[in-house]
Amino acid sequence: MNQFINKPCSLITALLLFISFLPASAQQENDRSLLWQVTGQALKEPSYLFGTYHLLTDKFTATLPEINTPFTKAKGVVVEMVIDSSHLAAMGAMAIMPDKKISELMNPDEFALVSSEVEKVVGANMTALNQFKPVSIMVIMTMMYAQQKNAEILKKYAGTPMDYYFAVSGKKSGKVVTPLETQAEQAQLLYDAYPISEQARQLVEFVKQKDLAAKTQVDLVNLYLAKDLHGMYTLMEKMPQEFGNSDFLLKDRNLKWMKVLPDLMTNESQFIAVGALHLAGPDGLITLLRQRGYSVTPVTHK
Repeated sequence: MNQFINKPCSLITALLLFISFLPASAQQENDRSLLWQVTGQALKEPSYLFGTYHLLTDKFTATLPEINTPFTKAKGVVVEMVIDSSHLAAMGAMAIMPDKKISELMNPDEFALVSSEVEKVVGANMTALNQFKPVSIMVIMTMMYAQQKNAEILKKYAGTPMDYYFAVSGKKSGKVVTPLETQAEQAQLLYDAYPISEQARQLVEFVKQKDLAAKTQVDLVNLYLAKDLHGMYTLMEKMPQEFGNSDFLLKDRNLKWMKVLPDLMTNESQFIAVGALHLAGPDGLITLLRQRGYSVTPVTHK
């Protein structure tokens, strides 16, 4: 169980892939690409958007030759956050409820339902996790579903998580690496966006619809491997709404990032690597940049 306490960053990125219910994407269905070139607005050099999938690795990016030149030529690298190991303990502590227990937030039948599924999927007794915030349990289970249902694919692409890879490789090659958020900001998004009581309700709903949750992890990976951002968003649009609104995870963060990205791209070319679900849709970065007058076009390998 300590592996989850010690890896809050993994919990955050898993949540960003899981709770993503946005309107249908404005991206054209035939524009299948994970890499998008950004030009116009008097940019001296093009910048690039790359949609990452946080459970895949540098071994997968090695199968995408179209990113080699853009990443090499870019003067800067932009990522969601840069991991600082000195802050991990504090972030892990944010996942805990020192004065509450999950069993106190549910009726006995609901707690028994959740406990049974957690023990089956995670392999841990719910008693040991009783003071975790409910959203932490939901994210741990999502990670387990993703890892178990996609075991062969994830084994094939075992390696360094791609977001971390871009940040570390960029720094090693002398590029300026810019995080869009701090670890504390991401942890707050994860653990404190909803009141504890609402998190508990969402956890119960999640377990009740566990089969859908597990299947979605398989579908998301397959759509990502097919470079189908439109398909990913269409899939998420069909998800039930009982888990809450996700504007705080995607729409609000995209708008915040748009206050930073134009200046970064004006100053020097950037390779911007953020979760794929941030790119498409009416509130995605592709649309928001186009609304600012930039030309954003898919890049494919010929």
